[in-house]
Amino acid sequence: MRLLVLSSSIDKYTNIDLGCQVMYSRFIMKISFATSLPSDRITGTNGYGYATVCMLDSLTKLGHEVKDNDPTADVQIAFNQPVTWKFHEGPYKIGYHPWESTQLLPGWADIMNQCDEIWTPSPLVAQWYTDYAGIQVPVHVYEHGIEHEWAPVKREPEHTIKFLHVGAEASRKGGWEAVRMFRRAFPGRKDVSLTLKMINSSWNGIPELGRVKYINETWKSIGRMRDLFYHHDVYVYPSQGEGFGLTPLQAIATGMPTITVPDWAPYNAFLDPKLSLKAELKRTQYPEIHPGMMYRVDTSDLIDRMRYAADHYDEVRDFACSNAREVHARYDWCTITEKVFNDLETRLNP
Repeated sequence: MRLLVLSSSIDKYTNIDLGCQVMYSRFIMKISFATSLPSDRITGTNGYGYATVCMLDSLTKLGHEVKDNDPTADVQIAFNQPVTWKFHEGPYKIGYHPWESTQLLPGWADIMNQCDEIWTPSPLVAQWYTDYAGIQVPVHVYEHGIEHEWAPVKREPEHTIKFLHVGAEASRKGGWEAVRMFRRAFPGRKDVSLTLKMINSSWNGIPELGRVKYINETWKSIGRMRDLFYHHDVYVYPSQGEGFGLTPLQAIATGMPTITVPDWAPYNAFLDPKLSLKAELKRTQYPEIHPGMMYRVDTSDLIDRMRYAADHYDEVRDFACSNAREVHARYDWCTITEKVFNDLETRLNP
């Protein structure tokens, strides 16, 4: 399906096929959906852009009327950081915001409390908003989903177990820790490798050293990103916090063994306990960007999990493959979106 994304900042067609059939919700709404992202960021290769395209596609398939900047809409949704939100007077105001730590940046809570309700993709972050961040309006969860194009495959490595990390330009995602612990985990071994995919980031002074490769490019094609996942065997993502965590979901949807932190992951039921990282909720290392607390990963445990994945690959691969189709069923975009908007209709018209 070719989707016309309806936003003043988006002026092109975007190709993403969710794989779900055209269907119709029991309630049809007029929705004003806005994001402040520039058009070149509305792609499947970054979190906000991916989620924007997939939400709009699923809303269209459910029969809702979605426009940008529509003062006559039943509801208006602003999806991005609160400082970018703009609303019309009158229509029901929903601020949709992923976040990664227990507290918000100064002034954000005041903006969010002017909405009728707040959405976030993570049940944990929804709890943090009310427990730590001072959000006083109702908070609801609209999790992200997975496209059917991330189909499960059974990987059969021949000579090398290839580890992958995406998002290394953001320090909290643990790219540098993945590099350091990979080198400590596999000194002298030639049957393992690590690839880090980042976006226009400067990692000066960090040599590739043979088994570690950096891809420092901006990709516009979701196909290139999918190919990267399918050409690797283990996903490693020791992130201290995620508003949802799209790339681990994409990895497990393809049947890829995934090393990450279950404490923040909404989909932790699908993660292999033998690859789950130990972490403690501690004062953030990035107070100017993410105040409050985040999950600090046990780096020695990262070494152990990477070794386990390499040394017991068939076992962890079979676990991942056995879960992958259920991941697709649970995180189908249209199914998630339909429930969220039916629940919204019930709240608006009890």
